[in-house]
Amino acid sequence: MSEEKNILEETASTVAEKVRKTRRNYHKKENYKQEEGTKTKRNYKTRTPKIMQEVKDGEVVETSIAKEVFKKSSLKIIPLGGLHEIGKNITVFEYEDEMIVVDCGLSFPEEDMLGIDLVIPDVTYLKENLDKVKGFVITHGHEDHIGAIPYVLKDVNVPIYATKLTMGLIESKLKEHNMLKAVKRKVVKYGQSVTLGDFRVEFIRTNHSIADAAALAIYSPAGIIVD
Repeated sequence: MSEEKNILEETASTVAEKVRKTRRNYHKKENYKQEEGTKTKRNYKTRTPKIMQEVKDGEVVETSIAKEVFKKSSLKIIPLGGLHEIGKNITVFEYEDEMIVVDCGLSFPEEDMLGIDLVIPDVTYLKENLDKVKGFVITHGHEDHIGAIPYVLKDVNVPIYATKLTMGLIESKLKEHNMLKAVKRKVVKYGQSVTLGDFRVEFIRTNHSIADAAALAIYSPAGIIVD
């Protein structure tokens, strides 16, 4: 077993050296060539080698660089509210067929919104992709971050994750709307993580003008986001 491991490591080392050599030779190419006493620009900067080598089961194989580069799907960050406005904070993080939602706040009406008591975000996108939504993750208990929860959950009823005080404030709203038994809730402590599909969300202690606030480290296959 040890012998086989040494062979694999040696092969991997050889391949890595070949790849490095290929890259060095590639970058040494001149960006300009001499033609009839004038310099003509060569567009090497936009060109990449078509193949690369890797080790699979102890054998050196060639794979397309394009395949390696685009193997991972991209992460979408979609603000449904709270962008260029005060209030209605709600952001969707989407990776492939899975979504998590951070916060779900409301805002208060402007002077010209006669007869309007509260303004809640447009969650049509969530309703259209309900099977993809894994849960709401809440950072703190201000109205612009939790105020729309009872209204939105009537259409998008998925679990809620929050710290203890924040969850207490949310529960009082759910109770007011007779939704306490209908909504799944989980209290999360600082330093703990929750796994929602391909996402893992860690709660981080932070200071804010309300107690029990949390920053979030959102781990996804595409990278880590701190919110």
